[in-house]
Amino acid sequence: DSLARHLLPSVEPTAAMPHMGRTWAGLKRPAGYPHLGLAHAFNAGSAARRHSLNGPTKKAQRTRSPARSGPTAAQAPEVVAMRRVVHQFGLVGGPDLDSKEDRLQQLLERLPADTGATLIFVSAASAASVRANIDACKRKALAAAARGRAGRFKAAVSGTEANLDGMGEWTCGRCTLENSWLADDCKACGARRAAFPKVSVVVADGQASSSGRSPWTPESCQIVINYDMPRCSEYVRRLCALQPQETYNPREPRVAYTFAEESQLKSKNGREMVELLKTVRKCVEPAKAAEIESVLELIEYGDEENEEEEEDDGDEDGDWEACDCAHCRGSILGSTSYHPLLPVPGVVHNAMSGVEVVRLPLRALEDFDKAVPFIAPRVIGHSCTLICLHCLNVHTPWDGWEQFFAPPELRGTIRVVLVLADGVSWHEYPDSALLGAGGSTWVDILDMGSMDRSDMLLERLVDHEAALLNGQSERIVLMGMSQGGGQSMLRFLRSKIRLGGWIGSVCHVPTAPHTPRDRDPLIVSGRPTVNRNSPVRLLAGESDTVFTPGLVLGDAARLRNVGGFADVEVELRSGLAHEGPLEDYKPPKPAKADSPTGKGSASKAGRPELQRAKSFRGKAEKSCPDLLFLQQYLPSMVDFTSNSAPEVC
Repeated sequence: DSLARHLLPSVEPTAAMPHMGRTWAGLKRPAGYPHLGLAHAFNAGSAARRHSLNGPTKKAQRTRSPARSGPTAAQAPEVVAMRRVVHQFGLVGGPDLDSKEDRLQQLLERLPADTGATLIFVSAASAASVRANIDACKRKALAAAARGRAGRFKAAVSGTEANLDGMGEWTCGRCTLENSWLADDCKACGARRAAFPKVSVVVADGQASSSGRSPWTPESCQIVINYDMPRCSEYVRRLCALQPQETYNPREPRVAYTFAEESQLKSKNGREMVELLKTVRKCVEPAKAAEIESVLELIEYGDEENEEEEEDDGDEDGDWEACDCAHCRGSILGSTSYHPLLPVPGVVHNAMSGVEVVRLPLRALEDFDKAVPFIAPRVIGHSCTLICLHCLNVHTPWDGWEQFFAPPELRGTIRVVLVLADGVSWHEYPDSALLGAGGSTWVDILDMGSMDRSDMLLERLVDHEAALLNGQSERIVLMGMSQGGGQSMLRFLRSKIRLGGWIGSVCHVPTAPHTPRDRDPLIVSGRPTVNRNSPVRLLAGESDTVFTPGLVLGDAARLRNVGGFADVEVELRSGLAHEGPLEDYKPPKPAKADSPTGKGSASKAGRPELQRAKSFRGKAEKSCPDLLFLQQYLPSMVDFTSNSAPEVC
């Protein structure tokens, strides 16, 4: 199993994750900015929330409860309970944040129907509104399921064979068996094709908790949602409601999602929760430590941070909404540049070998005919086409490293299309707080409306590049990093033509629970299946606090088990954070390989140009590890040996 090879091993506890300042995978958007114009946060500078990783201030140290330390901390009951659960907090109730009602509706629309039970802990004052919210979402889901069922049977009665084949199949969430799209029950395990998850409300006031009676059954659910932030001890007690985690099953984690208001995080309960999480962080493996660090970046407050934020609020103006990269300043419709290949020992490149890089604003695809002359190939007969989507807030993550798009064995020309998102963002974010600090450990709430708009334009580009390859669409590979990785994966999943594969870095699959159930590209009726056997390669960071390793592995497992994609591999790389390699990380030295030229190659390896290329590659390991990851897997997706030499246009 290609995914099981990358499941997390047990390693020694690690210290706190070091703070990253680079922008390899994009900058986070400052908290408090409305999500409608989130794209240009990198010019906001000091306005972004700063969460110190150097420990609490002296005032905070006096008010916080003492945390466990020493060798007994890992065996403490509360630490053991916290280690086995995925924790995520959602900021709500602020002027630029979602209300509790809206956030709960977003979660109910996204909970996969094939997961275990969900318990929502509420206070007595909130119980009525929560139940009404659940009933409204359930009625909507059941009505949509009824319409879908009627449409399936109508197509079965009056449709043609082509219509029947186009409806596809549905995958059982319990046993992962594919069933006929007409079936309502799994033919293997009997599980019913659910339209809405099992959700229960538990009224858990302080008085009820102190009575010694639990209004819920231990080990009875898969997801716990705390509608109101509880005390630290009560938070740990509620974790007992979660079922034991199945061994080697990253697709169904045990989750505790907590709604939190800013005032609650600054209270004594919030500070105690921070101290508990810091204790747990010291007792877990690096991947789990990244998850805990992600939560701390969101909920940890300090007096110095608040003072700095207040000072910065008066300095803001509208200039942060303008991207200042050269491509935006020039208002280009499209541009093309050519980059020669780096010298490789034993490889003789053709005179016209190189990397043809096209930069194309996404908005230019709306009236594509005007941009086509500016991006026409300068060399005929390129081996393949890479369509690459950048990260959030940065148009230029690969500028200066274009030569590394080509694998060392390439002897011809490769065409790389760098699409530039409008406003430096591919889509909007309903949960705007996560863009200012923290990350997603379980759910990354995606806005499918804005993603659909970008996907429609990208489909035009893919069709255009396939025509340039004389219809050989299997020579097109999609690539993306961070936010661009999720957007490019959506186009890969929806593509109706065969593609060579997909390569991504520090990103995740746009599937449930990130998307609404009825918009999940892995289960929607009539979804294309032409690329289910195409290779999918994903580079994940073991120290990534934006898209944590557990989230990435869980999505990859769902891609395999529910989506039916047979060739999915995830490389979980140690020492890699979302922003790039850690400061103190040293990559392993590559093994020495024999030169293909054999005799006399040693003298060639000492040439100055080869030494410069080797030094350049060493710098690329820290600046663009995703391109080196691309070089590793691209030859397995595209056959470079069968392509004829390029011709001059």
